[in-house]
Amino acid sequence: MKIVLLGLFVTFPVLFYLVFGIDGVVLGIFFDILLLFLGVRIVRQNRVKIVEFLGKYNRILRPGFNVIIPFLEWTKDQDLYKTNFHVAVDGLTGDNVSVAIGLNVVYFVKNDDESIYQSVYEIDNPEILIRATIDEQLRAMISTFTHKEIYTKRHEMGDAIEEALRIKLNQFGYTLDSIQVQDIELDQLVLKALNRIIETEKMKEAALNEAEAKRITMVKEAEADKESKKLLGEGMAEQRMAISKGFKDSIEEIKASDESLTGKDILKFLLDSARIETLEKVGKNNTKVIYLNENLEASAGASRVEKFLADK
Repeated sequence: MKIVLLGLFVTFPVLFYLVFGIDGVVLGIFFDILLLFLGVRIVRQNRVKIVEFLGKYNRILRPGFNVIIPFLEWTKDQDLYKTNFHVAVDGLTGDNVSVAIGLNVVYFVKNDDESIYQSVYEIDNPEILIRATIDEQLRAMISTFTHKEIYTKRHEMGDAIEEALRIKLNQFGYTLDSIQVQDIELDQLVLKALNRIIETEKMKEAALNEAEAKRITMVKEAEADKESKKLLGEGMAEQRMAISKGFKDSIEEIKASDESLTGKDILKFLLDSARIETLEKVGKNNTKVIYLNENLEASAGASRVEKFLADK
């Protein structure tokens, strides 16, 4: 190629010199500059250019400054950077539920001459190959899952598709970087039904929790009430015992002071003492006075005292 270019650069000045004389040399140099300008190719990073000489593959231009033979050589561009390609597949699960799955495929051309040649001349559109391979693999896998299982099989589907697609792309100079299963969408009616089921289960769980909380509260309240009544009963029993003991001690002291006193006399003395104590409290705030039948109280008390004294 360098020899051809050098020959062209020399040919134009000589040819124009023979035709136009010394002025033709200047014209020949002008054509050489124009020829050089048309033959310059600047290749950017992560890209290459495939050179065809008269329609046949010749060589590959790498990033940087390059020169081709104008009018005899032409170039085709090929990118080496990673490409993201989104694929959506619709299918039916094993229980006849429609599902749409979205995948993102990342692929690139391997950076060697053979792979670059294959990617340009052996396949027209790699995205058609990618879509067809994914569609074939994914539809077959979806039919083996139920709609409840499909969400848990994300990684399994991605791994199976990646293995099959990697083999396909390698045949045409491409390398598969990764596959991500991004979106899994069930039919809207089925999705609404699932949401209702989940909502019902949550409500049922909440009702059970609330009922359990109420049961625990009622048990605790019953236990507290039981304990309270138990303590109250013990307190009343101890109070009665203390009153009885005090009553007994009072009678014995009174009887010891004067053995001639009868049961009625002792009872009358005790009742008078209690009445005086009650009258002291009548004048205090929020005091309530309850009127009792003193005759009944006196007769009942006298009977008990007389029996007690008789026992003594």
